[in-house]
Amino acid sequence: MTLRTVFMGTPEIAVPALAMLARRTQVALVITQPDRPAGRGMKLTPPPVKVAAEELGLPVWQPESMRGAEGDPRLAGHDLFVVMAYGELLRQPVLDLPRACINLHASLLPRWRGASPLQACIRAGDAETGVCVMGMVAALDAGPVYTTERIALGATTTLPELHDTVAATAATALGRFLDAWPDITATPQDDTLATVCRKLTAEHGRLDWSASAVELERQVRAYTPAPGCWTTLGGERLRVQAVRIAIAAGTAPLGTVRLVDGRVIVACGDGALELLRVQPQGGKAMEADAFARGRRDLDGAQLGGD
Repeated sequence: MTLRTVFMGTPEIAVPALAMLARRTQVALVITQPDRPAGRGMKLTPPPVKVAAEELGLPVWQPESMRGAEGDPRLAGHDLFVVMAYGELLRQPVLDLPRACINLHASLLPRWRGASPLQACIRAGDAETGVCVMGMVAALDAGPVYTTERIALGATTTLPELHDTVAATAATALGRFLDAWPDITATPQDDTLATVCRKLTAEHGRLDWSASAVELERQVRAYTPAPGCWTTLGGERLRVQAVRIAIAAGTAPLGTVRLVDGRVIVACGDGALELLRVQPQGGKAMEADAFARGRRDLDGAQLGGD
C-alpha cells in the first residue's frame, strides 16, 4: 500500500528529502513558509521547497502559522507528516493528526537541539555530526530517535560543504526510515546530555580577538555565509569570509594587524590568524592581499577596537 504523506519544509536543505518522499510515497500536500522579500531589490521570493514542489507537481500550502491548523481538512487522513527545517514549532493537536509525525534533524541528538546545529557543530570542533529521524513531540527536538546517519567532520569543513552533505544525508535517512516503517522502534533521548543551539543573529558573527586563533578559525568556517563574521576597522565594518591559522610573528596587542610578506596576520588571544578573504563596508569581497594593497594604513592597525 502506498503511504499518504504530508511534507513540511522551507529552505534548500530540505529539497532532497522532499524529492525522496515524492519518489517513495503519495505526497498529498507540501506545507512551506510564505513567500518573503529577498535580495537587493527585496523582491517577493518563493522558498526553495515551494519551487521544488511545484516542479514535482505537488500541491502547496503556505499558511502564516500552523496554529489552529488541525481543523483544516487538507491535514486529515494521512499516514506520515515529514518535517525538515519548516520554521515553526508544531503544536500537539497537529502532531496527533497522522499515524506518525517525524522530523529530520541535522545533528546527533541530543547534542545540538535547536535552530543552528550545522553552525554549532563546526564552531565547537566536533569530530562528527549527522541526521536523526526523530518522532516529534511538542518540545524542541526532544522526541525519540528512530534512526541516525553519521557524518564525519574534517578540520577544514565549511558551512556550505556541510549544508550540502546534510541535505543528501537527510534524504538517505528518510529512505531508510521508510524501508522499516511501521515496524521500527524509537529510542528515547537522554535529556541529561542535551545541548542547545539558538537562532543566530549578526551579533554572533562579531570576532573577538581575545579568543584563540583555533576558536576564531572555526567561527569563520561555521558562520560563513550565515550569519557572517565581521570585525571593525577605522570605524567601519569589515566582513571576514575566509581565514587560516598562522604562525605568530612576535607578540602584539590583540587585534593588531601585521603585513608579513604580503599576508595579513592578526594577533589573537592565543596565536594568530591570517585573513584570506574580506569584504569592506560598502565594497565587494576580495582577497585579503588585494585589500592590503589598497590600505597603506593597514600595517599596525587595530581591528575590533571601535
